[in-house]
Amino acid sequence: MITRESFAKEYTRFAKALTRRVKAYLRDPNAENVHRLRTATRRLQSAFALLPKATRNQNKAQKAMARIKKLMKVNASVRDQDIILSKLSEYKQNPAYERLIEDLRKSRKSHLEQAKELALSVQKDPGPRVKPRDLSDPILQRRYNKVVRKLGSKITSELPLVREDPSKVEGLHVVRRDCKQLRYVLEMSEFSRPPKPLATLRSWQDLLGTIRDHDVMIEYLQGLRRSAEILVALNIEIENRNKNYRKFVEVSRENPVSRIASKP
Repeated sequence: MITRESFAKEYTRFAKALTRRVKAYLRDPNAENVHRLRTATRRLQSAFALLPKATRNQNKAQKAMARIKKLMKVNASVRDQDIILSKLSEYKQNPAYERLIEDLRKSRKSHLEQAKELALSVQKDPGPRVKPRDLSDPILQRRYNKVVRKLGSKITSELPLVREDPSKVEGLHVVRRDCKQLRYVLEMSEFSRPPKPLATLRSWQDLLGTIRDHDVMIEYLQGLRRSAEILVALNIEIENRNKNYRKFVEVSRENPVSRIASKP
């Protein structure tokens, strides 16, 4: 169950968290702050999706969310570079990898310039403010149920496709994104004990995140000249990716998310 008081409290908390994360990011855009900013924006986007249609469609709200979405897109490149840099650091004693690390750091710096400008605009206007009196419990609950069913159905229809074909890189990424959004929406509800789908989503999200990191690194390595050093790293990534993919296939045999997708 979700109430206007609990939702307004959570929404305000997410908006304040985003402001804090933006400040930390602008002060020091290290890998951890990049990741935390992405999490804060995802949570606020998930909460925004539950607002009444009239509020979501306001011109000011649309512009604020468009800025956040654009920041997410630019910051995704920075995040991918952080993943690659972290993995390359395992081979940093080799001169060939040191050159790659240096080039990536330069590329990351250029992406950050654009991201910082967007972060400043988000800091000035993180989106609409929400107060309990502006909401209706029945309307909010209906919207919550609709979003949960839609995401649950989407995940349930996507799951068989990615479980049967490990090459569905983009499909796995989409499932991970939808799991993350559904998890954040479910966490805004009030419950005496966490529902089983919530624990499942967290488990899937962790494994899919690890697989995504492998895919980012594999794509990067495949774009380089195939030297002996690069082939070693590529083979290691592919082997580890396959192991984690098999784990995901195993843990996703049972799909409790389908239960919430079928609820009226």
